[in-house]
Amino acid sequence: MLIRPAHLTDASALPAIEKSAAQLFGTADGLAWLRDAPVIGPSDHARRILNHAVWVAEAADGALAAFISTEIFDSELHIWELSVHAQWQRRGIASLLIDSAYRYAVNRGLGALTLTTFSDVPWCAPAYAKRGFAPLLQPGKRLQDTLDAEAMQGLPPERRIAMRLPVGGLIPRR
Repeated sequence: MLIRPAHLTDASALPAIEKSAAQLFGTADGLAWLRDAPVIGPSDHARRILNHAVWVAEAADGALAAFISTEIFDSELHIWELSVHAQWQRRGIASLLIDSAYRYAVNRGLGALTLTTFSDVPWCAPAYAKRGFAPLLQPGKRLQDTLDAEAMQGLPPERRIAMRLPVGGLIPRR
């Protein structure tokens, strides 16, 4: 699996990856509706690829298997989306993408990676915690605004949390 920076031409393939990844929510209590929820469109992916840091996982045949979309805010790299196509899940690809984002943050002298996620879904907060991310009891304005925006989009606020991984010299392993 090749992890590389996303190219503008990759933008059209990313919504299908996100949609496929979302099918796993059919197994999460009360979240099956996310299987049919809107995903990030190609034009928004293109904007993120041009203006921020996005990586893809490319299979040997050239097909894209996964992506991570991030953005720098002050001294932190925020993970907006991490999606692995259903046929490629449970192979460590998400970890490879997180590693790329972590190295990017280290190389730019950033202080942390941040994200928002479900607190009680096994492949969300518990998986990030294994990588060293910690829940933020007081997420600060930027992350609280993100959580509030997610609630306005229908995500249950009582199940959403912000998490942070401080950046040091070594990335925590699973």
